[in-house]
Amino acid sequence: MSEAILNKAACFAALPPEWPEDLLPGIRSLVRASGKKIVVLDDDPTGTQTVHGLPVLTVWSVQTLRKTLLADDPAFFILTNSRSLSTQAACTLALEIGENLNKAADLAGISVDIISRSDSTLRGHFPQEVDALAK
Repeated sequence: MSEAILNKAACFAALPPEWPEDLLPGIRSLVRASGKKIVVLDDDPTGTQTVHGLPVLTVWSVQTLRKTLLADDPAFFILTNSRSLSTQAACTLALEIGENLNKAADLAGISVDIISRSDSTLRGHFPQEVDALAK
């Protein structure tokens, strides 16, 4: 096995240029104009560790979800920690959260878009957990 020296300046020079415009303001505008809330279900804490300026829930009662949906934030995370569960338990949890979200959204009069970060393919939760949430 040979070692090669990597020149940092050469590597950076070979990268394509940064995107010429900031897309974030346009994305934020479209999300707000849609009138929908984005709800991200995260199966482990690593995804939510990078969240800044958005609520991260660790409970998902209808009352808590309704209150969070009515807040001004365009999105929020629900930390499910389902990665630590069996596939069956993760699916049961996804069904419960999906049902509670539907009830809370109806009570709040708000539509939601749900994003699943249940990427635990090594533990066998995909696609079952996502399918359960879709129900």
